Amino acid sequence: MPEKSPPEKSRFMLRITLLFIALFYLGVDLGYHHWTHDKPNERAIIHWDIISYYAYLPATFIYGDVTLDFLDNPPEGFINDNKFWFYETETGKRLIITSMGMAVMYAPGFFMAHALAPLFEQARDGYSMIYQFFLVFTTWIYVVLGFVILRNLLMRYFSARSTVWTLLATALGTGLFYYGTHAAAMAHAPSFFLIILFLWLVDRWYTRQSILNTLLTGALLGFIALVRPSNILVIFILLLYRVRTWEGFWQRILFFLKKFHLVGLMIVGFILVWMPQFLYWHAVTGQFIFYSYGPHGGNFYWGQPHILETLFSFKKGWFVYAPMMAFAMVGLVLIRKRIGDLFLPLVVLMLTMIYVQSSWWCWWFGGSFGMRAYVELTGLLAFPLAVSFEYILKKPKGWMKPVLMGLVVFFIFLQQFQTYQYKRNLIHYNGMNREVYW
Repeated sequence: MPEKSPPEKSRFMLRITLLFIALFYLGVDLGYHHWTHDKPNERAIIHWDIISYYAYLPATFIYGDVTLDFLDNPPEGFINDNKFWFYETETGKRLIITSMGMAVMYAPGFFMAHALAPLFEQARDGYSMIYQFFLVFTTWIYVVLGFVILRNLLMRYFSARSTVWTLLATALGTGLFYYGTHAAAMAHAPSFFLIILFLWLVDRWYTRQSILNTLLTGALLGFIALVRPSNILVIFILLLYRVRTWEGFWQRILFFLKKFHLVGLMIVGFILVWMPQFLYWHAVTGQFIFYSYGPHGGNFYWGQPHILETLFSFKKGWFVYAPMMAFAMVGLVLIRKRIGDLFLPLVVLMLTMIYVQSSWWCWWFGGSFGMRAYVELTGLLAFPLAVSFEYILKKPKGWMKPVLMGLVVFFIFLQQFQTYQYKRNLIHYNGMNREVYW
C-alpha cells in the first residue's frame, strides 16, 4: 500500500508523540540513573545475562584475549569480581555462553565510553560507571529509532489518531517499557528495534530485489539470530509476507525456487554476520558450530511445553504482566481483512514463538519482570494492536468506545504501576503465584 501523506496537524501530533516517548524513556533513565547503583562485587547494569553478552568487548579490546586465557595471569590489580562468566570446557578452555550479537549492539557505547573515560576520571577497564551509562544510552537510541520506523510503517495503514494511540500503548503499556528503561541493557529492547527494522527491509526487498537489498536482508536476519538465537523465527516474516491464500503460498515457494540465486545471496549475508562467532567457537572448542547452552544445561523439552503458564500464570504470564497484549490478540483476528499482507506471517510467528519459548527448560526465563521472551515482538504486534484501536475509535457514539478506550488507559496505568511494584520488590522476580499477586 502506498504511504499516505498526513496533513500538517497530524504530522505535528505524531512528532509530539515520538518526542514524548523519547523524553519519557530518557527521563526514567536519568531519574533512576541505575548505572550508579553498583553493589560490592555486582555492577548495576553489567550483571546477570549482560555479563556474558558484554564480555566479548572488554576481553577483546581492553585485555586483548577473547579466549579469556589472560585470567590465568591477570593484569596487576585485576579482580574478576563477576566481570567475566564462563563455562570451562573439557579441554580447560573458557567459553562465553551467549553469542556475540549484543556485544556488537553495545559497541558504539563501549567505544564512546572508552574514549571519554579519562575526561571524566573514570577507569578505562570496561566496567566503570561511564561504560554502564553508555550501555543504557545506546539502548535508548535503539528504542527511539525503533519507534520512528514503527511510526512510519503504521502510517501506511492507519490514521494519525490510531497511530498515536498505538505508539503510546506500545511504549507505556507493554513490557517494552521496563526492558527499554530499567533493564535497558538486556537484549529485548535492541531486538525490538532490529525486528521492526527487519519488517521494513523485507517490505523493501519484495518491492525491489536488488543485490544490496538481498544481502542486507540476509545479514539482518543473521544478526537478529546472533543477538538472540530464538528470534531466528522472524524468518516467517520473510517467507510469508504478502501471502494471503494457499495458492499464494505455493506461488511463494515457486518464487524462491526461481530466485535461488537471491536465496544464495541471503545465505551468504547470514553466514558473513556469523563468521566471527564461528571463529570464536573454533578457537575455544575446536568446532565451528557449537551449542554453547548445552554444557550449561540449557535444553528444550518439545513434548512438554508450558504454553498456558507462559501466557496466563501469575508467575510470569504474558497477559498478566502485559495485559495490553489482549488487544493485540483481538487485532490479530481482525487484521486479516485490514492488512492481509501481515496476517499469515504474524500468526505463524506467534504460534511457533509461543511453542518454542514455552518448551525451554526455564520457561519463566529466570529472574525477570513478566514474560520477557516476547518483548521483542512488541513492534510487530503494534499492527494488530492498531487494528483494534482503529475498530474502537471508528465506532459511532455509544458506550463501547469510552469503555474500551478507558480500558486501554487503565492497562497503561497498570503496566506503569506493576513496573513500579517490581522495582520495589513488591512483585517478586521469580516467586509470584496467585495468592502473592492478589
